[in-house]
Amino acid sequence: MADNEAEIIYAKLAEERKTGELLQLPGDFYKKAEIIATKENEQTKSNNDKLLNTLKAKRIQKLLIYIAYDRQLPQNIPEEEKTLYKRIKGVLEDSEGHEVSARIRILADIPEIATSYGGKIGPYKANEEVEVDDEEAEFILKNNIGKRI
Repeated sequence: MADNEAEIIYAKLAEERKTGELLQLPGDFYKKAEIIATKENEQTKSNNDKLLNTLKAKRIQKLLIYIAYDRQLPQNIPEEEKTLYKRIKGVLEDSEGHEVSARIRILADIPEIATSYGGKIGPYKANEEVEVDDEEAEFILKNNIGKRI
C-alpha cells in the first residue's frame, strides 16, 4: 500500500481503539486494502498487513460484544463483518434450540446450497415438505426454490 493508504489504516485503527463502538467503514474497505497491498514491496506489504490484521482483530472483538448484548450493527461496515456477525449469531441461535418457524414444499431437486449468510440448505427432493427456520425460509422463498404450505 502507498503511505497514504497505510496512514488511513493506522488512523482507522487509532479511532477504533478510542471507542467501544464499532465505527463505520466502507463496505469494500478490506477488498480495496488487499488489492492495493498486492502492488507493494514485501516490507511495506508486511507492515500494512500487520496494521490491517490488528484493525480486523479489534473490530472482531467489538462484533462479539455487539452479539453478546444483542446490538444492531452500524449501517456502513464491510460485508465480511456483516457476514461474520450473521454467522456467529446463527451458530448461537442454533445452539439455543432455534425454533422451526416455516413449513415449505420444495419445487425441484436441489443439491446442498451455501447461503449468503453462511448457512447451508438442502439437499432436497422435488415435492419434499420441510420445516425450516426464518432465514432458511426467506432464502428458499426469495430464490423460488420452494413455496410456503
